[in-house]
Amino acid sequence: MRRKSLPILAFLTVIMVLASCRHDGASPIRNIKAGPTLLRAQAGNGSCDNYTYFYNNEERNLGNVFTKQVLVAFASGMSAEQEAEVVAAYGFVKGQRGQIGSNSALLHNLELVDGLNCRQVEKAMEFLAQDPAVAYVAPYFMNGDGLLGISNEAIVTIEAGAEDALTALAAEYGAEVLMPLSGHTYLVRVDKHASGNALELANFLKGKAGITHAEPDFIVSADVPVADRRNGVGNRLN
Repeated sequence: MRRKSLPILAFLTVIMVLASCRHDGASPIRNIKAGPTLLRAQAGNGSCDNYTYFYNNEERNLGNVFTKQVLVAFASGMSAEQEAEVVAAYGFVKGQRGQIGSNSALLHNLELVDGLNCRQVEKAMEFLAQDPAVAYVAPYFMNGDGLLGISNEAIVTIEAGAEDALTALAAEYGAEVLMPLSGHTYLVRVDKHASGNALELANFLKGKAGITHAEPDFIVSADVPVADRRNGVGNRLN
């Protein structure tokens, strides 16, 4: 029986490949799902949405989304390391910037990279909402010298005896009535599978039979991230 020998060059090549695979100090490849370039390509050049809400039947203007920070809630059961891996997969996210607890979720501030406009931030929220590891995503808005964030909850006041109407409206929207707060006022929760965030839920409920008032439970923050202007990079608003 003749023995076949591996050519010496091929043998050395295999050894070199195996050795490189065993390099203990190698860094894992970062799997970027979306970055600023993709956001700019998909967002286009149209105008940004203008957001409003109602307080005591008076319409109040929030303006365009803030371009340096958004709110997210991660899927339940994830470790801090897993959450960090999710954030690292998006090139438009600069990093995590603290967290805030609502009545039903732990919300995380994600600081965004410099140079995004409001349409690109809206597109960024769409990308984040498509991630199975993200349970909720919503914007911040400038409010004087601070920020207003849209939590995952709305505060809804109903007429006496309108509990069933509220439950039906919440189900239609994909929301959940959590608990009464006082009297006829209830806390209603949304996630990314609902028809919209808590601001949009409140606007949906306005004028509905049995509903006397609805507004998002805002996250109020005086900590405003600032764009890095050392290299002439600003926080463009349009």
